[in-house]
Amino acid sequence: MKVKSSISLVPDDMLSAVDSKIVPSAVAQAYGRAVFEHGKTHIAFVGIPCHVLGLRKLEAWQHKIIDSLEIIIGLFCLWGFSLSQLLEFLLQEYNVSANEIQSVDLSAESYIVNTENRQIRIPISKVKPHILNRCKTCVDFTSEYADLSLGGASPLREWSIVIIRTRKGEEFFKRALASGAIITKNIEEEPQTLVHLLQLSTYKRNSALQEIETVREKGVQIPAAEIFVKPRPSEISLLERVKVEQVMTRDVVTLPSTLSVSQFLEKIAEHHHTGFPVTDESGNVIGIVTLQDAMKIAEKKRNKVSTGEICTKKLITIYPDNSIAEALAKMDKHKIGRILVFDKTNKNKLIGILTRSDIMHLIGKTLY
Repeated sequence: MKVKSSISLVPDDMLSAVDSKIVPSAVAQAYGRAVFEHGKTHIAFVGIPCHVLGLRKLEAWQHKIIDSLEIIIGLFCLWGFSLSQLLEFLLQEYNVSANEIQSVDLSAESYIVNTENRQIRIPISKVKPHILNRCKTCVDFTSEYADLSLGGASPLREWSIVIIRTRKGEEFFKRALASGAIITKNIEEEPQTLVHLLQLSTYKRNSALQEIETVREKGVQIPAAEIFVKPRPSEISLLERVKVEQVMTRDVVTLPSTLSVSQFLEKIAEHHHTGFPVTDESGNVIGIVTLQDAMKIAEKKRNKVSTGEICTKKLITIYPDNSIAEALAKMDKHKIGRILVFDKTNKNKLIGILTRSDIMHLIGKTLY
């Protein structure tokens, strides 16, 4: 069966498309049909990260049909699968036929199939062979180039997470709220939901980066991914010129080593960071704790285990007058996403933290 993109012309079309199925399809082509065949000039586009990127490319090239685009709504997407192969695998290995499946959920550990009578949790490693090749190197879980990003709010039911990314998206969201079309709650009231989102986003990115490295070692280039694994000459020049102190975050939030893992997850929701330095009773930094560390602790044990017990004790550090290139080299060598910045004259004094996201923002803001 070949999947075709849908063009919704009346409200009933939209209602019939509630829920989402993540599959590859020619959505940019459908957008063109909406303009040329139906004469639409105020179009809301809905798609997964790769679809969104396609529309943003049309926008960057100033294609003549892009003036009809009003807003881009991106959906969360972990991966797309080769459906026929996956269904055959489910039938052979778990005796689940396609017509039995009511819904499917994904976590960083499991592919979860729900039928009327049972729930089957399949390790991600077993379904990975059926992921589409292009999806294996996609680092974008939340449709980062959309105006608004939407996705499931697990473990909550009948709620969605909305990420407002642009002023256009904010205005659209406010109009929907004012009209009574949606109701909202602050995600900080549901820390487990935010943690789940961050966990899946981090997992997809890390998995994709590993796949990119594997593919590159075979001599195959992935242009869209090069910025994540091998900076270009212009980027290298920039990273060598800029000092760590020009980019680092100075107001560093630290956590006491006595804080429980459950409380740490609440701090993630409060501060929107996925890693924090950990201090002892004297205020000295003794390690760094990340979301990945916390996820290794079973939920029922998180109130009894402290951040001091799970944090990484081996500190990778840098000084403020080092270059961003030097900091990135250290991150790559130790396969970490953040590095602590200490005062050169007082090596016990933490003065900042630098993350890969900080570096990516620097490149994007300065060169593109």
